[in-house]
Amino acid sequence: MDIKIRPINTLTDLRKCHEIQRATWGFTDLMVFPYTQLISAAHNGGVLLGAYDGPELVGFVYGYLGMSGTKLYLFSQRMGVLPSYQNRGIGMKLKLAQREQMLRQGIDLIVWTYDPLLGKNATLNIEKLGGIVRHYARDIYGAVSNPLQVGLSTDRFLLEWELLSDRVRERIRSTAPRPLAKDWLAENKYPLVNFVAWEGILPRPMAVDLEMDDDVLLVQIPPDLNAIKRVDLNVARGWRESTRDIFETYFRRGYVVTGFARSTDPKIPNLYRMEKIVLPTTSDFSSWVTGVNHE
Repeated sequence: MDIKIRPINTLTDLRKCHEIQRATWGFTDLMVFPYTQLISAAHNGGVLLGAYDGPELVGFVYGYLGMSGTKLYLFSQRMGVLPSYQNRGIGMKLKLAQREQMLRQGIDLIVWTYDPLLGKNATLNIEKLGGIVRHYARDIYGAVSNPLQVGLSTDRFLLEWELLSDRVRERIRSTAPRPLAKDWLAENKYPLVNFVAWEGILPRPMAVDLEMDDDVLLVQIPPDLNAIKRVDLNVARGWRESTRDIFETYFRRGYVVTGFARSTDPKIPNLYRMEKIVLPTTSDFSSWVTGVNHE
């Protein structure tokens, strides 16, 4: 499969972005970004790039410029790939093309949000792209009606992608295998913040320690959140609430998410690595932490 990444500039393909959003997330019209907004952002310093299989648009990434103090950055709002083309590395291609465009424009920071309980996204964002996380936003988008989110609060990580950092350069060039959760657990090198009880293949969140002070900590999340939601939505909500407490507490104490190990076994959790490190602060994203008023 020879996927090419290039700007989206025809009316037909702009409108196909609507179809891709519906197919990827099950969005209603209320949640679909209209093509008029996409093209307006693209003509005003933002990004609108498509993934093409021959003449066919099969995915896109969209973002617009933001500013914090005097720091200009790109907020990457949405990236979607048709279900039949997922798990083929297209998301990575889109993000690298987005990085190249921003560097040509003199911008070295891209940020975006993602659900911290979705391991597939964490593998791309943390391990493959080299992003870091130090901000947690509670229910930032409120209740949404798409099937992937119904029943859970829309808590999000705010991921920071420093495009010229040594970390990012190393991760995007690396061909080494990505970490596996079973290997991290077998090493027994770093302590676990939280614990899990298994009922068949259903993992329930149990005890949490919010007073640890080790330089490196591991946080367990479900191997498949959507599978849990299909069986017992209350268990999924328990995971949301327990991990929210963990990340909010440790982020306030200076920990940063720097790694992720995926599970290949339905009875082994995914793992985040948090480190107590001091990173330069070029932008203030505290407004994401305070969230929005849903009244």
